Amino acid sequence: MSAASLIRQVARQTDWWFDGPLLSPLRQIGAGLLVAAGPWILAIVTLTLIGAATEPRLGAVVLEDMRLAIVYAFMLGPIVAAPAGVIAARAVTDAVGTDAEVPVGAILLIAAGIAGIGAEALAATVTLIFGLTDPGLALAFAVLTAVSAMMWTAFPVLTACRARHRLIVAFAVGMAAALGLSLAVAGIARSGADVVWCFTTGIALCFALCVVPLDPAALTPAALRDAARRLGGAGRSAWPLALGASLAIAGVWADKWVAWAWTGGQVSAAGFRHLPAYDSALFLAQLSVLPGLAAIAMFYEGPVRAAMARFRSELMRGTSLSGAERAVGVVAARLWTGLGRITVAQAALSAALILASPALAAAGGLRLDQLLLLRTGIAGAFLHMILLAASGVLILANRKAAFAAVQAAFLGFNLALSATLAAGGHLSALGFAGAAALAAALTVVLAMQTVRELLRHVFLSGNDGLFRSD
Repeated sequence: MSAASLIRQVARQTDWWFDGPLLSPLRQIGAGLLVAAGPWILAIVTLTLIGAATEPRLGAVVLEDMRLAIVYAFMLGPIVAAPAGVIAARAVTDAVGTDAEVPVGAILLIAAGIAGIGAEALAATVTLIFGLTDPGLALAFAVLTAVSAMMWTAFPVLTACRARHRLIVAFAVGMAAALGLSLAVAGIARSGADVVWCFTTGIALCFALCVVPLDPAALTPAALRDAARRLGGAGRSAWPLALGASLAIAGVWADKWVAWAWTGGQVSAAGFRHLPAYDSALFLAQLSVLPGLAAIAMFYEGPVRAAMARFRSELMRGTSLSGAERAVGVVAARLWTGLGRITVAQAALSAALILASPALAAAGGLRLDQLLLLRTGIAGAFLHMILLAASGVLILANRKAAFAAVQAAFLGFNLALSATLAAGGHLSALGFAGAAALAAALTVVLAMQTVRELLRHVFLSGNDGLFRSD
């Protein structure tokens, strides 16, 4: 039995385990956390563990460059992977319910290849602009960026295929390998690049586990051509959604870009720009909303999906206008009740974390002057969570242009406010928090309008089938 056949057999057995009554809820929670905050969990936990193991041998300077290489890779990779993953997932979901066989494997490989090439080009651009001085680290950084982009591209495709259990297993095994290899070579590593290469190996294993369960016999030239055609069609209809996904990732990093370019920004030995006082506080603050983000992902995947299915089913039965309006009311009640409960629960948690911020700062190794950054960052992360929750309503009604617009607005607000504060000589997270507040208010208004006019958006302005020429 070949290794690929063995892995596919194990994957089928894993499917049976995760569909059971005990592990199914855990699968939903794990998938929600992974989809909502996988990059943050991966970057922060991994850097903490690897740093503690490698600092005694490599030293603080080399360790700093190694950490920044991983952070930059996980910043650039998702910016490219997000649009590729969105278009690939849309190509898969558009074919669901049709008689044609969907070339999932071919779609995934083509999309991942495009994302990998794009991420490689982006990493090379950053290397040239910053003038990275360590060739070995620069090469490891570029390869890690490309491989991570391919991994993040696979996640939306597996989600569209309703294979989140495989996603969880692939992510867990890949990350365990990345950590294990990195920690294993920590005692003998001669440079930070050695550790980055070990980490890259684990990411590559994660992507391989996402791809291997797919049938390789289906990767025929005809299937690849069909996949390219489907991706092209999905790209023409979903490009605003893909653009919005990329802008959403960039928006989270915009205030950090300003901080790095600020007069207090630093340059590492290898040439990476950073500002440790700001970065560490904001990274820790982002972790505060993980429960809320996971709950939102689970809510849209479960109760909202079911409510929309009942809504469409009732309309397809030929209900009257008053019946359709009542169906809209049911969906609206389900949406606002669920999102309201999640928001209130996360607000209570964020408030508790703000009150406990001195203890959190001490546990995270933050200085006293970073305490205000941490508190403001927690508030900003909560407001950004509201923005993402309301953005889900726009995606639900297929308001792609509106989704892209609000993400562009958040990116612009974050850049403008952060730059204004930096010009005044203030190192503050108020730019991020203020941008999140403005964009969240705008998105909530659009979401409320969308729900009121749900019939029009679902069946007219948001119905891609009306505008297809093929």
